[in-house]
Amino acid sequence: MLADKIAYGFRPRRSTADAIAQCFNRLSKKGSARWVLEGDIKSCFDKIGKDWLLNNIPMDKQILDKWLTAGYIDKGIFYHTEEGTPQGGIISPTLMLLTLRGLEKTAKQAAPRKSDKVGIIAYADDFVITGASKDVLENKVKPAIEVFLKERNLELSQEKTKITKIDDGFDFLGFNIRKYNGKLLIKPAKQNVLGFIRNVREVIKKNKATSAGELISILNPKITGWGYYYRHVVAKQTFSYVDHKIFESIFQWAKRRHPNKGTNWIVNKYYARRTRRWVFKGQTKRANGCITQRKRVYMDSIAIKRHTKIKMDATPYDPAYKEYFEKRSDKKRYNTWKDLPKTAL
Repeated sequence: MLADKIAYGFRPRRSTADAIAQCFNRLSKKGSARWVLEGDIKSCFDKIGKDWLLNNIPMDKQILDKWLTAGYIDKGIFYHTEEGTPQGGIISPTLMLLTLRGLEKTAKQAAPRKSDKVGIIAYADDFVITGASKDVLENKVKPAIEVFLKERNLELSQEKTKITKIDDGFDFLGFNIRKYNGKLLIKPAKQNVLGFIRNVREVIKKNKATSAGELISILNPKITGWGYYYRHVVAKQTFSYVDHKIFESIFQWAKRRHPNKGTNWIVNKYYARRTRRWVFKGQTKRANGCITQRKRVYMDSIAIKRHTKIKMDATPYDPAYKEYFEKRSDKKRYNTWKDLPKTAL
């Protein structure tokens, strides 16, 4: 309840989908802000000022001091925590949220006029700030943010912090946000698409001797998970492209296994024929000896559905929102079940 309303990371019942939906709300209208400051805090968790935390975090100071100096163990080696918050510590995300509390207020006070169109969307230590012009962001908002961070022993990464026109687009949380002829479109970021395809190819190559059914068991959760992350934006074309690349990689996997067999033989062995496409199939054997038939999930069968953003003030710690979150959870479960991706069309 103490964090900024515009903070979506490391908070229960909030997600990247909420942050992206807020980006759409801030930038999609004809009269919306035209410029965006992409903020990147340099080594946020490693550099947060210990003295500032002890003086400003509302909790027992002795316990907090012990947490901050506890150190951490990585691969059997103990590391002292000389500054910042412990790597991987369960309290570190909360401390980071409270450290950045007031970021929204600082940005809006730096450019208080409504015509400045200043707004902020934050997820963990990543944030974007909207503005009516490059001048507003560069000469008013950015200096104020730098002062705000300096008080906490933090600083912006000058290499990664950029001011971008919305017509040129920018990447945020794995999404590309850009206006095309005045229309805002949010798509999976190209870098993330290519990275996912590389990851799937590596998985397929590492499983040269794996059965078709076991390979499907490995791939389907990856395909479904990645698709569900992007199902709330303009992703249908991207899903089809990814499906095609996965099809190519699987077919090459099958050809390597049977170098002396022709295409028809491979298709008959590994694919179920459907009207629109070939569906990769296989079998897995359960511990009880039962055979399970499996088919590869096609990402473009995942329904595209706009995300309903969480209310700004809503928090599960406030009893007044109990019914709101119950209805929201019920709707999410129903939609997840109803829109399960199909293995074949």
